[in-house]
Amino acid sequence: MHTRLFALLLTVAACGPISTEVRVDETKGVPPVKGTEEIQLSSFTCGMPITSGQFTVQTKVVQGGCELSFDKDVPLLTAQDYGSIPELKVATSLVQRIELQVKKLSFTDGAMALDVNTRITSATLSINGQQVADKSSLASLPTTVTLSGAALEAVKSKIDARQPVSVLTHVVVVIPNSPPPPAKLVVDYDTQPAVIVGVSKPAFP
Repeated sequence: MHTRLFALLLTVAACGPISTEVRVDETKGVPPVKGTEEIQLSSFTCGMPITSGQFTVQTKVVQGGCELSFDKDVPLLTAQDYGSIPELKVATSLVQRIELQVKKLSFTDGAMALDVNTRITSATLSINGQQVADKSSLASLPTTVTLSGAALEAVKSKIDARQPVSVLTHVVVVIPNSPPPPAKLVVDYDTQPAVIVGVSKPAFP
């Protein structure tokens, strides 16, 4: 009796669903999280906000310089993507992790690259509150970072519910008082997300 029950359980387990991981990235239509933001500094007063296009740069006096920071929402997936990307059509697919390939974080005066050793005191790029790049990592780009904690859950819950997803990018740059700031600061960043989903399917279709 026990032998037959054990055999039955093995058969059910063998015929049950198996899970595989599928990578959904730029080859599947996931857009990059990127931007080129231009900040006019020719006549700014540190401590006062700077209006730049459709967003506002906050400024703050810090020791030896001025901190510039801004936020921007960047769309990641639209409602239509759940119908056009085959891997996201599967009702049983659940997000396992989100990987970000950080390709670029650069600073120019609009014409020439700024020397990060003398013209940029510090710089960070964060996505959904998780830092993914800083000044020290610029020399080793591209690099891949995995979202975790609250930064991951904010994306995961939306994708699992098949809802549109955007991520919040947050850039903080500190420029020194000496040498004087450039007349214009152009921040260019480019990060490619990849959504890794687990898809359950029958072992014997």
